[in-house]
Amino acid sequence: MQRPRKLARAPRVMGVPIRPKTGIDLMKAGRDIAMRKFVPDDIRNERLSVCQGCEHWSKQSNRCTECGCQMRVKTSLSSSKCPINKWGPYIPKHE
Repeated sequence: MQRPRKLARAPRVMGVPIRPKTGIDLMKAGRDIAMRKFVPDDIRNERLSVCQGCEHWSKQSNRCTECGCQMRVKTSLSSSKCPINKWGPYIPKHE
C-alpha cells in the first residue's frame, strides 16, 4: 500500500505563502481598505486574541505563519478570515 504524498509547501515571498487564492485575498483586503470596511474594535480584539493564542502565531513578526499576513491589519478588515477557520468574515447585524 502506498503512502499518500505530502503536498509541497507553497513558495513564499516576504513570509507570505503564494497560492492561487493569495491574489483574491489581497484584492479583498485592498477593497476593504479603500471602502473603509473595518470591523468594530471589540471584534478586532477578539480575532487578534484568537490569533495570538494559535500555534501559527509568530510573536516576533506579528504574523500568521499559515497565511503570512500581518494580523494587526488582517483582523481589522471585514472580509478577512482565518486560513484555518478559527474566525470568519464579519457580517454586521442590522436591527
